[in-house]
Amino acid sequence: MMFNKINIPASVYNMVPAEYAPMLNKLNNIDKLYSASADLQVTQLIYSQSYWLGLQTTKKAQELYSILKNKNEEEIIAEVANGYYQAGSLMLQLNTIEKSVKNLEGIYKIAELSYQNDLIKETDVNRLKVTITNLEVTKQTIQNGIDIQLNYLKALAGMPGDSTITIDTASFIHVSESKLVNNEFQIGNVPSYQALMKQSEIYNQQTKLSKAQYYPTLAAFGKLGYSSYNTSSDIDKWNRMTTIGLSMSIPIYNSGVTHAKVKQSLLKQKQLDEDILQTKDFLKVDYQNAFSEYQTARNLLGVQRDNRELAQKVYRQTMLQYQEGMASLADLLNVNSDFLQADNSYNQQVIKCKTSEIKMLKATGNLKNIVNIK
Repeated sequence: MMFNKINIPASVYNMVPAEYAPMLNKLNNIDKLYSASADLQVTQLIYSQSYWLGLQTTKKAQELYSILKNKNEEEIIAEVANGYYQAGSLMLQLNTIEKSVKNLEGIYKIAELSYQNDLIKETDVNRLKVTITNLEVTKQTIQNGIDIQLNYLKALAGMPGDSTITIDTASFIHVSESKLVNNEFQIGNVPSYQALMKQSEIYNQQTKLSKAQYYPTLAAFGKLGYSSYNTSSDIDKWNRMTTIGLSMSIPIYNSGVTHAKVKQSLLKQKQLDEDILQTKDFLKVDYQNAFSEYQTARNLLGVQRDNRELAQKVYRQTMLQYQEGMASLADLLNVNSDFLQADNSYNQQVIKCKTSEIKMLKATGNLKNIVNIK
């Protein structure tokens, strides 16, 4: 930095002792004055209630994000699992239709021979043909539904559209008839409840942060400075100045802003406490409903299995009777329809077991354990 010539007023000469007059004359004769300076200041926070509470709040916020991530993962697992079982349900229906068509085609061949030998009427053969055609149409409709469901699963999983998904429908029955899955309910394991509790901790920290505005802050600082002055542009000598000290900031008045923040934080905390109590009751009810649905589905599975076996037995017996001429075609078609319905009901009950199992695992916060169920 450069300053122009210094002009000292005559009044200044009259104010200073005579022995300093030569020095003033020298200053008055300076045409230009060059100066340079450099400063470095370092500050270290020693005490700040807001700072430490802020660090704790940040940590709790990270924990909340982790809980929400886990919750979202469970939501995705539930959605994918339900989609998987829905596709499996359609495949089981398709298997039932294919079995029925295969049985009826065998009957149709026998019926054609019987008609050619004038043993049955043409209307019986035509009725059988219509039944087979209707089942073929149903088969195509179900197959279309399977393709749609599999494409939906691919989209959920982020898989290419031309990829292949294989669903082992035989494993559904094995899983559903295995022992009862772990259904222990501890509300602290449910991600939605964990998220609310962590949110409560964050609100509590925010209240403390608002109150921390009442506390002073203390910091240490150190300053190192260099300066130089010369009548020429050449800087050949530097003067150093070092300063060390403490700085304290004490809040005195802020128009009630801090008080308002504290009141607002306390209000949010009370509202969240009410939400937690309500959510706690809802989660318990959800679990009880899910467990009841799961138990009912498992109990009915055995009933449906026995009913299917009985329907299959009746169908085989009627088939033999029809072949021996002891049962009519109408009787055979009726028992075939009964078996078709019983087989489909059993398959649907299997799917109900699986979907209710997902609900219960989700209600207990153990949905991720589904990969370990054998």
